[in-house]
Amino acid sequence: MRKAPYDKNAPRRPLSAFMLFMKKRRQESEYIASKSFSDRNRIVSAEWAALSAEEKQVYTDQAAEGRESYKKLFAEYKTTDNYKNWLASNQIVNANSSKASCKRSGKLKRQISHPRNSDTNSDCKISIFTHEFLEYNRLREVILRQLKRHASQLEEETALLSKHVENLVNAENRTKYQINTTKELLTSEQNLLKQLCKELTIALSDITLPNNTSDTCLKGVERITETSVESFLSRLESLKTTSSHSELSAKVIQSIRSACQKKIIKLLTYETH
Repeated sequence: MRKAPYDKNAPRRPLSAFMLFMKKRRQESEYIASKSFSDRNRIVSAEWAALSAEEKQVYTDQAAEGRESYKKLFAEYKTTDNYKNWLASNQIVNANSSKASCKRSGKLKRQISHPRNSDTNSDCKISIFTHEFLEYNRLREVILRQLKRHASQLEEETALLSKHVENLVNAENRTKYQINTTKELLTSEQNLLKQLCKELTIALSDITLPNNTSDTCLKGVERITETSVESFLSRLESLKTTSSHSELSAKVIQSIRSACQKKIIKLLTYETH
């Protein structure tokens, strides 16, 4: 009998536990999804065989829920006009198929009852169950079992390698993300440091520090620049501890307070103690 035509309006049949697992692995792994059907089926079959009974039970339960849902949906679908129309068309196809089958059966009977070019006297007996044949067949079965065992081992190794490759790809992606994040953070901090140096240079532009040179022409002319902020602040810190430069310290504090009030310095919050 010819196969019934596909009913496009009927609910889709539920997936088995293995097919649910394969669907999940295709969504999780780009490596598996890129393989051909045969390779993908071989890899996922090996992974499925490596699962424990508890892990398989999760998919078995999902498949059972899918079957129950399908039964309810199909029971509702059987009450619709679409199902009745499909059933009627299916009966017509079966009737035509039965007629064609009867014709083929009658033709076959006629051919059997009136064979053409048959040679009933030919003697084609071949002794196949000899000792040599049985020994040859036994060796072939041994080799076949060995090949199957080797193929199974290769499938397991391939599944493990594919999992290892997938882990390496994920680790590489995580590392790239961390590197990019660190670069962005470093760039942001460098920009903040440049902005702070610029703001301090403007705020302390009127401050001059005494230097240690013996040349009277160069005394008291050291001023802050964007490239010398760190050294300037270090010298300022060392001078703050000496009582002879109390006026300089007060002037620096006043300059910073004024710069904060005028919002020249935006990256610092000055607090008086």
